[in-house]
Amino acid sequence: MSLEKPKIDDSFRVLHEKAHEYITDQQETLEDDFGFGQFSNYSVDWDESSITFHNEDNSSLKMTFQVVGTLETDTSKWSWKWNDPSISAEEREELEIIKNYGDFYDFSYLTIPSLEVTTPIAWALTAISGYLRISKGIFRIQQDTNAHFVYFKEVLT
Repeated sequence: MSLEKPKIDDSFRVLHEKAHEYITDQQETLEDDFGFGQFSNYSVDWDESSITFHNEDNSSLKMTFQVVGTLETDTSKWSWKWNDPSISAEEREELEIIKNYGDFYDFSYLTIPSLEVTTPIAWALTAISGYLRISKGIFRIQQDTNAHFVYFKEVLT
């Protein structure tokens, strides 16, 4: 199966630069305020869409997240979560903002349901999504051969 590969133009690069700057600031805030990046492991509650980062001293950081897309690491296939028929209406509404932005500005990377991408492009799409949704940061949750790219919605602890 050959997947479509959209072009990256100057306006998409500008969007990515703004998103990268925003996400970098958010990640630094998480590091400064909560020690993000210093935790030794994490656990995921898929039903609650929350992730808890843990340290051996029992310190922890819990955040809610939204899956943006999944990268099948063995095939390099990116699948947007907004195209998943099993998501709730609330989740679809939240994620369609990203797709609609892509439709409006003709950014096909944001509108094609499945794409062949590299890991850096998956990170870029996640950063753009986090920027458009005014997130608290981004993260990758590895599950077998799938990497779920998420943005943080809320810091709970």
